[in-house]
Amino acid sequence: MGLEIPTNKTPGDVLRATDAERPAFIGLLILSLTVIELVFVVLTFVAVANNANSATEVAPDIASAFGGKVWKSEQQIVALWLAGAFYCLAFITFLYQRFFMDHVTIAKRRFRKWEDEGVQLHG
Repeated sequence: MGLEIPTNKTPGDVLRATDAERPAFIGLLILSLTVIELVFVVLTFVAVANNANSATEVAPDIASAFGGKVWKSEQQIVALWLAGAFYCLAFITFLYQRFFMDHVTIAKRRFRKWEDEGVQLHG
């Protein structure tokens, strides 16, 4: 016999499919987050290209940018922009998967587990 448990389902068959909602507001939110993402990426690359790498001081150009007055070094500011870019990307991915991808349940092969084999832990 093998480890596979016979079921009445064929592996790979679609058991249930639900269409995604695709609301327009979420699409607009994704586009807005994409613009913010691009701003963060451009800020990060421009700062790195202009040697914004000091851990102790902030150049006047960077100090006048978003978040420049709060942070104490150029590395902290660039790290903030880079983190903002990754958070935007994660949220864009989450929103797209949640609202724009169809939900599909697919039959999988089921294998025996310890409980199926009668294996018990005796204590």
